[in-house]
Amino acid sequence: MDKDQEIIESREAEQILESAVFKKSFTLLKDTYLKSMEQTSMDEVKEREVLFQALKVLPEVERHLRIIIEKGKISQQQINKLKVFKY
Repeated sequence: MDKDQEIIESREAEQILESAVFKKSFTLLKDTYLKSMEQTSMDEVKEREVLFQALKVLPEVERHLRIIIEKGKISQQQINKLKVFKY
């Protein structure tokens, strides 16, 4: 992926993370998973495991978006340095 595309995706990822809808959705999902876990019986091992895994994925999604943001920032810094050296 070229630097310009990384910068564009970085800005999009940042907008997503800052979005009120995204934050609300994340909170709602987390709360739903936790509530569902609480409502399962101890016998429902598979169901609890699926919900546990779903809970573990949520922070990974956020982490991936933050990595995209950082890559874009690094690309922007590299472009800025090249512009300084050109002049």
